[in-house]
Amino acid sequence: MKEAITEAVKNSTSLAQVRDSLFVVFRELRQEGFERIGYVSGIITSEGMDHMAGNIERLARFTDSVRNREGFPVFSATDVFDDILFKRLSAAGFQNEDWLVFWREVLGTGDQFVTDIFMTPRWEISQGATVEHDVAQRLGMVIHYITDEI
Repeated sequence: MKEAITEAVKNSTSLAQVRDSLFVVFRELRQEGFERIGYVSGIITSEGMDHMAGNIERLARFTDSVRNREGFPVFSATDVFDDILFKRLSAAGFQNEDWLVFWREVLGTGDQFVTDIFMTPRWEISQGATVEHDVAQRLGMVIHYITDEI
């Protein structure tokens, strides 16, 4: 799934294009017979920019761990936004609220593709992860709380 997402979003110049590209990947997964799609949520910028790289690596490790044990496709922000795409979109002037709206839309507008959300330790300190958790609760997603640090 990671490779399909990376390929689908790589030329995007807006968050709307990224969202729409993700929806294409999700639709293809459904057509392949997958009834569940999981999303791994966690901290990225909450501890400050000097911790961002470590938090991205941490989220990627959690995503790989969940992906390896579940029988359905799983993704996270680390699969969607590589450094090149993130810098391109940041240069376009997207603000924090734009990113929050983006994730609300990915998780819960139109066809609901994401069925499960995996909350990593300390998600509660992240504005984005708390928004994602709220969306998951509102939509009745299966919420998995990961308690062990990796």
